[in-house]
Amino acid sequence: MSDASQIVVIGGGLVGAACAIALTQQGFQVTLLDSKGAPKALSPAGNEWDNRIYAISPGNTAWLSRLGIWERIDQSRVCAIETMGIWGDSGAKPLQFKAYEANAIALGYIVENNQLHEALWDAMRNTGVNMVTGVECKHLQLANEQAQLDLADGRTILAQLVIAAEGGSSSLREQAGLAISTHDYQQIGIVANFETELPHKHIARQWFRSDGVLVWLPLPGNRISMVWSTAKSNDMMRLDDVVLTEKVAEAGAYSLGAMRLLTPAAAFPLSKQAPSQLIKPRLALIGDAAHKVHPLAGQGVNLGFRDVIALVEILSQRNPYQDIGDGMLLRRYERARKSDMLAVQSLTHGLHMLFENEQPLVKKLRNWGLSLANRQSVLKKHLIKQAIV
Repeated sequence: MSDASQIVVIGGGLVGAACAIALTQQGFQVTLLDSKGAPKALSPAGNEWDNRIYAISPGNTAWLSRLGIWERIDQSRVCAIETMGIWGDSGAKPLQFKAYEANAIALGYIVENNQLHEALWDAMRNTGVNMVTGVECKHLQLANEQAQLDLADGRTILAQLVIAAEGGSSSLREQAGLAISTHDYQQIGIVANFETELPHKHIARQWFRSDGVLVWLPLPGNRISMVWSTAKSNDMMRLDDVVLTEKVAEAGAYSLGAMRLLTPAAAFPLSKQAPSQLIKPRLALIGDAAHKVHPLAGQGVNLGFRDVIALVEILSQRNPYQDIGDGMLLRRYERARKSDMLAVQSLTHGLHMLFENEQPLVKKLRNWGLSLANRQSVLKKHLIKQAIV
């Protein structure tokens, strides 16, 4: 049994679902294939907090709003970042970025994964995306006239274009023979949510420490989400809740007073990935299938959304007689995304390497650099504008 669709998006995570919605709204016939199925329904009580959170840039927030997605999120669960404070390892005055310095309302918006994921799937159901769930693509064949996807249940889907959005371990990327370079940071990212004694005042706090990078991101009320990037050999995941909470509060100089753990700590490995190509005829990579970066700048999902924006624009503005799977057309997408991806990967990798270095001279120079940037209003304004895209 064979089905046909103009475009098949593989992967129903945040980036894949957003891509399916955006393309459907542009008039394309889109099938979303996801092996896991719909996200778990949100708790009616609304008193649980997801420790997987994202800092969505204002530019991407505006785009999600135009797609009709942002308004589907419970806005009482969203928190604006108005100020970003960055501390080096000298204990000196932090480098501060304030939204108003760039005439912006916010530097970003913190939203839980489950809130955004549910909003995206709700939008897909109401947009006309053909959703095929609970089944995997076992084999991909890219041919001159069309792509063929053979599913695990025996069905076949024919498409003009396949978009891989199934994450960093993309099987479609592997089947297409696209090589990938990987750098293992030998670190884990530990995430957890806390209730705090003092209000965070919509300030995101980041500390570059000798044992990793600690980030506190504001949640609604007196709550924060923590991301601590630290060595894999670190034993923090073995600590009980009370000891871990005290360690986190101490690492942040008790700037928000006493803390209480809201969600169990979880950990994930950190790595950088970059494929040799983002496209092949009839295939395009987006999201983590196209790039993985260190989370210290919080740019992973924002990069993925910008992939979608670029791809949708190129497909929508093509010559109407041009095949949407044409390699020359897709090459425009690859060129459009390479510079952004390279810039973010270079920034995050460079910062990681800089603050991992324990040589006294390097430590002195990096802390001097933070202090210098704090005094340069023009530079700060430029950096803020780059971050809120």
